[in-house]
Amino acid sequence: MKKKRLFSLIAFLISLAYLYKSIDLKELPSAISEANYFYLTVAFLLSILTVLLGALRWYLVMRMVQNTSFRRTLQAFISGYYLMAVLPPTLGHITKVKLVGGDYFLALSSLAFGIAIEIIIVLSFALILFGFTKLGLFGLGIIILAFVYDKIFHRAALIVFKLWENLGLKKVPNLLKNWWQRLYLGWKKAKESKLTFVSTFLISFAVIILQVFGLVFVGKAFLLDIPIKKAFYAFIMSVVFASLSGIPSGVGANEFGILVGIGSSTKAALTAFIYKFIFQYQYSIIGAFVFYKLLSGGNESSSS
Repeated sequence: MKKKRLFSLIAFLISLAYLYKSIDLKELPSAISEANYFYLTVAFLLSILTVLLGALRWYLVMRMVQNTSFRRTLQAFISGYYLMAVLPPTLGHITKVKLVGGDYFLALSSLAFGIAIEIIIVLSFALILFGFTKLGLFGLGIIILAFVYDKIFHRAALIVFKLWENLGLKKVPNLLKNWWQRLYLGWKKAKESKLTFVSTFLISFAVIILQVFGLVFVGKAFLLDIPIKKAFYAFIMSVVFASLSGIPSGVGANEFGILVGIGSSTKAALTAFIYKFIFQYQYSIIGAFVFYKLLSGGNESSSS
């Protein structure tokens, strides 16, 4: 744990140092004053649409496995931005699922289903555009196998739990077996609906494209012409750097990844930060209010 925190701190400091090196403080005021607010407004609207679509994707899958409402799903989804700012990303995802209500593992499986499809799309694009061959093919292969041969994965897990029971460890494997079966049940139900699968795929594709175009529009606001291919590369680098760094919300690492993709300059650094603020950081702030409102009981029933 200490080593991981040290790594995150080092990654954060390196990211800040790179950003500082990229910025000419004399040029910064003029770059801010020349900002085109029309393009920033377009990016802001795209970010709202991205959040709504992300919540809709989770809702469409989750309603296949349990009763829920879109409003409650949206509240939990936005709260996740805050939770991932104060917790490691994985814990943030796990915690926000609890806010939806109902069966925790069914809700978790529906979230995992949507995220898995998004990862497939991102890895596929990366393979096509940038040739991340070995790592990309491995990750893509594992996820596709999980979709196609999920029954085999399920049976393999049950065998492992059975072996544990035979070793005399009954309480823990029984608990894990129960959790796993509920998780698999939700995944199976979501997968059975072709309409849900296609809708989830299309929404995931739209969410990615909107974020890429959002970066292009923020760049235009600061007189930067960012080609679509370069914007997508920057988007991927931002996700990779933030994920590897372990920094809450990926602050610094996000911007570092974007600069690797679009190049280093004062306007590029400003573009990177404003883009991440519009598409992520502002929702961390909003998510804090939504999260504590949910905790205080200011929410509706999770049933639709």
